[in-house]
Amino acid sequence: MTLRLLALVWLCLGTPVWAAGQSTGDCTPDRLLFTMIPKKDMDEQLVEYQPLIALLREGLGIPVEVLRSSSYESAVDALVSGAVDIAVLGPAAYILARTRDPAIEPFASLAVRPGSYTPAGSFYYSLLLVNRDSPARHPEDLRGARVALTDPASTSGAMIPRTEFSGEVNQPLSGFFGSQLYAGGHDKAMDALLSENVDAAFVSSSRVDEYVSRGVIGEEGFRVIWRSSPLHYDPFVFRSGLCDSLKRKIETLMTTPSQRRRDFLDSQQATDITPVAHRDYEPLEALIE
Repeated sequence: MTLRLLALVWLCLGTPVWAAGQSTGDCTPDRLLFTMIPKKDMDEQLVEYQPLIALLREGLGIPVEVLRSSSYESAVDALVSGAVDIAVLGPAAYILARTRDPAIEPFASLAVRPGSYTPAGSFYYSLLLVNRDSPARHPEDLRGARVALTDPASTSGAMIPRTEFSGEVNQPLSGFFGSQLYAGGHDKAMDALLSENVDAAFVSSSRVDEYVSRGVIGEEGFRVIWRSSPLHYDPFVFRSGLCDSLKRKIETLMTTPSQRRRDFLDSQQATDITPVAHRDYEPLEALIE
């Protein structure tokens, strides 16, 4: 783990941690280390994840500490290096991590409530959005426009646009759009669109639904210009070498009904935590060089 990553490690209550302190295969670790991709403001994400952190801490009887990732890449680095035990990655970020360590294991994902832009269940979409008052109606109307993406390793905010959308317009994004910027997250990409700093944005449909639920936009605040094929939701992933009995305890805690679990699901506009395996994300391997 690099010094930069070490400096980003924090306990869920704000206390820094400087090492994992856990050998590979240890079934009685002194702590569990957790990280997540920065889909929105990290402070907001940490608040939302507190019920899950508490569930794991109380159920396992050990401290659960959180690594604040600054990017999708840093979350992948932390998982692959063994600096964390569990990570929440985007589907494409998981595939990228698995190319570096085939022994990491996806084990769970969320099923979400229906929204204005996403159906109920375990799948979401990459969307190309414009503001409601934009004259654009079709992808061709955005040729030469300014577009926002999220993070280079984001599934819906970068990788699917670079592959699936580019395939549909028969041109790479750099040739189709006049300019591109990486906003650093789905919320930041939507904010750039709302403030008209860009003409369009590629984002996750589930993040748009959260903006609707928070009242940032109305149900028809954006117009969808393009929609990808369905994508399986973000996986919770174990690092390689984590003890099997510890993994099974974590899976049981996360899939057994409880108030802590319900509080976490409510924070994510979700209805359930469901089991997943590599086969659920395998189709993305063909999209990643």
